[in-house]
Amino acid sequence: MSIVVPAGVGERRGGRLSHVLASAGRALAAELDAEQGRWFLWVPVFFGAGIGAYFALPAEPDLSLSGGLLLLALSLRILARAQLFGFLLTTIILCASAGFFAAKVRTAVVAAPTLERRGAYGMEGFVEQFDRQTEKRARAIVRLSSLKYEDAEMRARPFRVRVSLRGDVDLRPGDAVRFRAILGPPPEPVMPGGYDFARASYYQAVGGSGYSLTKPEKIEGRGLPWDMVPRTWLADLRGRIGERIKAALPGQTGEIAAALTVGQTAGLDEQSMDDLRASGLAHIISISGLHMSLVAGGVFWFVRWVLALFPAVALRHSTRGLAAGAALVAVTCYLALSGAAIGAVRAYLMIAVVFLAILMNRPALSLRNVALAGLAILIVLPDSLIDISFQMSFAATAALVAGYERFGRFLHFDARNIRERLLWQPVYLIGGVLVTTATAGLAVEPFSAYHFHTLTTYAALGNLVGGPPVDFIAMPAMIVALVAMPFGLEEAPLAAMGVGIDAMMAVAHRVGGLPGSTVPVAAFPFAALLVIVAGGLWLVIWRRPWRVLGLGAIGIGVAMTSIHARPDILVDRDAKLVAVRDRDGRLQAPKTRRASYALQQWLRADGDTRKPKDAATGAGWQCDRTSCVVMVKGRLVSLIARPDAIEEDCRRAAILVMPMDLARPCPAPKLVLDRAALWERGAAAISLGDGVLMVVEAASEGRGVRPWSPARRKRERFRADVEGDDPVDN
Repeated sequence: MSIVVPAGVGERRGGRLSHVLASAGRALAAELDAEQGRWFLWVPVFFGAGIGAYFALPAEPDLSLSGGLLLLALSLRILARAQLFGFLLTTIILCASAGFFAAKVRTAVVAAPTLERRGAYGMEGFVEQFDRQTEKRARAIVRLSSLKYEDAEMRARPFRVRVSLRGDVDLRPGDAVRFRAILGPPPEPVMPGGYDFARASYYQAVGGSGYSLTKPEKIEGRGLPWDMVPRTWLADLRGRIGERIKAALPGQTGEIAAALTVGQTAGLDEQSMDDLRASGLAHIISISGLHMSLVAGGVFWFVRWVLALFPAVALRHSTRGLAAGAALVAVTCYLALSGAAIGAVRAYLMIAVVFLAILMNRPALSLRNVALAGLAILIVLPDSLIDISFQMSFAATAALVAGYERFGRFLHFDARNIRERLLWQPVYLIGGVLVTTATAGLAVEPFSAYHFHTLTTYAALGNLVGGPPVDFIAMPAMIVALVAMPFGLEEAPLAAMGVGIDAMMAVAHRVGGLPGSTVPVAAFPFAALLVIVAGGLWLVIWRRPWRVLGLGAIGIGVAMTSIHARPDILVDRDAKLVAVRDRDGRLQAPKTRRASYALQQWLRADGDTRKPKDAATGAGWQCDRTSCVVMVKGRLVSLIARPDAIEEDCRRAAILVMPMDLARPCPAPKLVLDRAALWERGAAAISLGDGVLMVVEAASEGRGVRPWSPARRKRERFRADVEGDDPVDN
């Protein structure tokens, strides 16, 4: 879409602007005029900025406010259409306002009650999703039809809950079940600024999570809700396909094959995931652009080749159009079978645009396809913006398309004879793989560093050697297996698929085992990621020389990653665990088997490669059966295990943590984090300064008062300045 620049833009009016500013304005207008064809690519960027602004708010805005802002922006856009800079500024405001409004509407549409208390519940409902992780462990998402607490029916019950099932349980999507479970609110961040699982659960209408107390009992004769019928049928089909794959390919080979085919990743063990991450091949098991492209491209090539064998068809009809139609049908079926993750939907939309352009005999602009796909997803699912897979998928795709748009001609080789083809084609093929891997890897590394706190060193090597077995063996065999499965002939193609997967995993194990295959990265400010992303977008979208300014922004963002918040003490929300920083700067926790997940996340955010058991050795702590104490920068920290220790530690501790309520005054501690305080504020990070200064940051501060944050949460910040002073709320 091209926009004509209005006449007279950039002229100085009224003599108010200096000559320098006028010259700069004219130069900027000229640059923008030359980049007209790229203006549309910024639309999803500013639409996403509006969504980001919505999620950054500390309190939930009214729908009328978001709607009013959208109408105001629209009126400004209409009034300013005759002047370039006014036109661009109001267009940006309009896009951001539309994104803000879309996010608010999405939040209102998915609104559902969330559990506020943890306890034993009796529940009935329909299984929407069932994933078997091991022989004795599974996970299910259940849509509730009844929920009882203390034998009383709850009127405001969650729409669905996520439950871990133990024992030999055999369920299928659509089964009506009844059982008892320990349920509570969706998990909250384990530290200030940590991943908010409760927010992700809110947009899935999951209002509780926990584990079963009894074996699920199937209820016969229950009719499914009308909207679950097609979804249940599809989920059951995916489950049956996964079972047949695992029956033909036992072990982790079958689990990976099921992940590639129907998106089932619950059965992958930690060792396999570690090897895939360390080798840069983890993207293989997440169905996205690679898989969609291989399926669509394979079907397109095969159908066109077959049609070319029949002159009566090839001479009368467009084989490109027929092959494109067949490929579009095939990739649509694969999207449905894969579970339609965000990355897969993004890839599908791009491929659909390309094939529709072929069917209509129109050219398809690839980077515009990326923008269209991103905008479509953000309009329908604005919360996708904060999804890790969405961020990494679009970053890699945009970088690849822009890179090939700019330098693709250097990777293309036209052989004049067979000798040149045999000599140079492999070189260009290997070079293309290396460039593709390096480009995609550089694009996703900032997100990997921010979310997962790791950088992958040998991703190019892992993809160069481990990618071809998947591209040329596993994926073609998967397509054949899906076609042959209704006839019971899938065994041979699945065996071939297993060969490709085993070859890839052998490479992943070798490459992942190389010294320095992963580099830990300590948590850095979100602002650094934003600056890097802004610089990357500037570099990718524009075509003229001023695009190199994006490199400068990326450099500033990379420099900002050196800023690390390193609290001296971390406390989990349930007061089950406290970790303190020793003299070497490493976190140390008392000996415990509880809250290992929280400790693991703390270590990752710290850039520490130790396992939780290696950090929970009790180093520096002194423990008895009632409490554990440790000195941190001259302050005594006490973690109480039994009420017997409260009286003594109230007299000597500077910081007191206890998993029970403090019923009477406790004069000595400068800070008391009991069950009630942690219930209100969430996990805490404590930074100790000189003297008696301490600052406590609670996880609730970053969450705000939002629909996914329970109403009991308070946004408070504490500061203890002088001995004897009460904490000051900020």
